[in-house]
Amino acid sequence: MLVGLSCRHGRVLPAFQLALRLRPTPRMFCALSGNQADMETHGGDDIHKVKRLVADFSVTTNALGPVPSAVAATKRLFDDLEVSTVTGMADGAASWGSARELRTTVVTAAAVEHYPERTDVELERLTATFLRGEDQAEQTQKQLIFGNGASELVDLLARAAPKGDYFLNPHTPVQYREYQKACKNTGRTRVESAKDASIVCLVNPNNPTGHFLDRPEMEAWIEKNVAPGSWVIVDESMLFWAGPDWKDRGISSEFIQFMTMRQIQIFLVQSWTKIFACTGLRMGTVLCPTLESRNLMQSMQVPWSVTIFARTYLKAALLDEEYLKTTWRVTPTWRKHIITHLQRLHPTWKFHGEPWLSWIWIDTGDAAVADSVYQVALGCGCPIRNAKFGYDQPTIVRIAVRRPYDFSVLYQALLQRECHSKSNVRAPFGTYADVDPSVVDGVRLVHIDDILPHEETLKDRADKLMEYIRDLPVKILPAIIVDSQYQVVIDGHHRLELFRAAGMTIVPVVSVNYAHEDVLVNPPGVKPEMQKETVIGSAVRGNLLTPKSTQHMVRSRGGHLLPIIVLAPQIGEVFRH
Repeated sequence: MLVGLSCRHGRVLPAFQLALRLRPTPRMFCALSGNQADMETHGGDDIHKVKRLVADFSVTTNALGPVPSAVAATKRLFDDLEVSTVTGMADGAASWGSARELRTTVVTAAAVEHYPERTDVELERLTATFLRGEDQAEQTQKQLIFGNGASELVDLLARAAPKGDYFLNPHTPVQYREYQKACKNTGRTRVESAKDASIVCLVNPNNPTGHFLDRPEMEAWIEKNVAPGSWVIVDESMLFWAGPDWKDRGISSEFIQFMTMRQIQIFLVQSWTKIFACTGLRMGTVLCPTLESRNLMQSMQVPWSVTIFARTYLKAALLDEEYLKTTWRVTPTWRKHIITHLQRLHPTWKFHGEPWLSWIWIDTGDAAVADSVYQVALGCGCPIRNAKFGYDQPTIVRIAVRRPYDFSVLYQALLQRECHSKSNVRAPFGTYADVDPSVVDGVRLVHIDDILPHEETLKDRADKLMEYIRDLPVKILPAIIVDSQYQVVIDGHHRLELFRAAGMTIVPVVSVNYAHEDVLVNPPGVKPEMQKETVIGSAVRGNLLTPKSTQHMVRSRGGHLLPIIVLAPQIGEVFRH
C-alpha cells in the first residue's frame, strides 16, 4: 500500500507534503485542559491554534464570508475622520515659533468617539420587515430587542424569565450549551419534564446536531408539553439557511399570539453573526411575544451593548438580497460535495443534519479517530470542532461547510492520515522530464472513486500487467496522471484498474495542466481529430472512448516530444504479501 513518494534527489517525502509544498509548517498548539474543555460552550478559539489559517471549518458561519456591501458600509464609518494640529506655547516660552512651541494632534471620528443613539429606528424597521414581512413590520418592530450577539440575549432571557427550573430540547441529545450555562448561572435546575419547567429552551434547527422540526411539529409539541406561566425560548438562528421559504418553517406569529392567550410566552432568538458571517462584530435579536416582555428585558439590559459598526453592518446585510440567494444556492451543493468525499474515505462514518445547513455533524464511531481527525485538521490550517469539548461527545466532530477549494486542503490531509494509518511503506520515485514547470500542477493523493477514466481498457493488457507485477521482487508502478481540473485520467487506465483490484482506495496522482500547449493528445499526425475537449467530455459524461484512443505526449523544454508517462513518479507496494 502506498504511503509516500521520494524526490529525485533521493530524500523521501510524504505525498501530502509534495502536494502542498508551499504551505508553512503549523506551529505546535496546546490542547485545552480538562477544566477548560468542560467550560467551553462556544466555539471560535480553534483558529488561534494554527500558525497560518487556510479556512475555518470550526464555526458554522456562512461559507460565502462577510457580506461585501455590509463591509463597505461599515468601512465608510471610518472615512468620517478629521485630523488637525493645535499649536501652542509651552510654559516659559518666550514667543510663538520658539523652540518650546508645542504641537498637539487632535482626531475627530464620530463613529468611534460618540455614543450611538439608544434606538436605531431604521435598523428596527429593516429587521422587522426581514423577519415578518411588510404587513407585520410595524408591530414586530415594537417587540424586537437587539444584543451583542445572541449569547448576550440568551443570558438576558435566563435572568428575566419567571423563577423556576429549566428544560432542554428533548428531540436531540445535545444542543447549543449557552442556554444550559445561562440557566445554571441564574440558579436554575434542569428537569426532565417540560411541564415542570418555567423556562423551556429549544434550538431549532439544532446546533450542533442538525436536527430540525418543521413548524407543525414544533408548534404541536409546544402546545402539548408546556405548562401555563412558562417562557419558551426557540432559537431559530440557523433557519435562515432553509431557503426562500424559511419564514414558513419557523414558529408563526399567529401561534405566538395563541399561546400568549394561554399564558405561555414564546421568544424567538436570531443570531445574525452566523448567516452574515460577522463574528467579529456580533449581533443578535430576540422577537418577544409582547411589548411588555420586551420592555422587561430591555430594562435589565446594559445600555449601548450593540456598537454602531454592528448596526451599520446588519442594516446593509439585510438589504443584500443577492447574498442570501447565493447562500441558498451554493450551501447545499458544497455540503453535499464534502459529505460525498468523506463517505468515500470513511464509509462507516455517520453524517447528520438537514441538507441545507451550514455544517455537518459527523459521528466517527471512535473517540481516538475523532481526536486524530481534529489534530490533522489543525495541522493543515483547517480547524474543525471536536465535540468532546463543550458537548461531551468524544466520537463526533463538526465540520462547517466551506467552498470546495478550501475543503480540498482538508481532504488532502485526511487522505494522508488514512494512508499513514494503514501502512508504513515508503516508495521510490521516478524521474521527472525537463518540462515547463507550469505543466505539472502537483502530486497529490486522490480517492480512487474520484478519478474519471476517458477510455476503456484491454483485458489482455490488464492481465499481462498483473502477471508482470507478480514477478517483480519490488512491486512498483508509475503513478496515474490526471487532468488537474476534472481528475480525468490522462495516462494510466490499466494501472488504475490494477490499483482498484489490489484494494487501494487512495492513490497518488500527478495533476497536469491539461490546457497547456506542451501537452498533446496524440503524436503529430496521429488521430488529429481527437481533441482535449473530446477527452474531457467523454470522461465526464461516462461515454468512454475505445481503448488506446489517445497516446498523450509532453514537450520538453528542449522541444522533444516524450510520452507523458515520464512525468509519473513510481509508487510501491501495490500488493500485500
